[in-house]
Amino acid sequence: MQLWKQREITGLFLTSSVFKDPDYITERQLTVLRMLREAGYTGYIHLRLMPGVSKGYIREAVELADRLGINLEAPTADSFSILCPNKGDYRQAVLKRLEWVVNEVKRARNRRLENKYGFGRSGVDTQMIVGALGDNDWQHLETTVRLYEDLGLRRVFYSAFKPIENTPLEDRHPCPSYRERRLYQCSFLVRDYGFKLKDFVDLVDDEGFLPNVDPKILFVKRNPDLFPVDLNEASYYDILKIPRVGPVTARKIIAARNRREIRCFSDLENVVGPCLAHTIAPYIHLKEKRLTYFLKIT
Repeated sequence: MQLWKQREITGLFLTSSVFKDPDYITERQLTVLRMLREAGYTGYIHLRLMPGVSKGYIREAVELADRLGINLEAPTADSFSILCPNKGDYRQAVLKRLEWVVNEVKRARNRRLENKYGFGRSGVDTQMIVGALGDNDWQHLETTVRLYEDLGLRRVFYSAFKPIENTPLEDRHPCPSYRERRLYQCSFLVRDYGFKLKDFVDLVDDEGFLPNVDPKILFVKRNPDLFPVDLNEASYYDILKIPRVGPVTARKIIAARNRREIRCFSDLENVVGPCLAHTIAPYIHLKEKRLTYFLKIT
């Protein structure tokens, strides 16, 4: 509380190890949160709930915390049972509980409007360990897409596996850090750029792994029939598939073309700036081709 009052911090993340049953642990977590809120703390709270926690505790947790999550830990039930033998059943203890949290957050929608904090206003998240048990990237992508599309999670976190001494997996090789980075990029493409699972089919190798390449650039190379993109005709999500173009830039392009057709390279520079215009030139089509810096995509 003192740090928050001094404006040294704006929020906290509360989690716990597994030392007793889920409800006992969660009750202790909620006791801490109740004390903070009753003492006048209105800052951000991110609560990591335990797998297998009862629905009643989830309901109260949603009232107190701004963001909530339960760690999925693994992309498959088999991997989860090895990684977390003391955390219950994958589908019932984790996936079902995540669904409960999401539903409680939805039910709290109106109460969020009446309160300045809590009620799950920042959504629900989860985390998976990457590369601990031979899991491939396709398994993580499948699970990630399902979490976003079916459950509506706000974010999926990844953590590259690192062996720890005196644990059952201490002899396993560490996961290359680039796998974590590339999965994050793909996760954002799903969440913010409208990518579907089918868009990643040609990006993974025969063993289901992503190469250490920007997935958007790789998508262009694997789908030459979709490029160059006509900026005056393409949909919002087709424009988002252009490398280096994000939601803000895509909206700028659409707003500009609604006012007046983007005919030449100088028009594009006026919309997105000279630097970005040169960067995206190889991937776009404009009517006055002689003024566009078209390059062959290799």
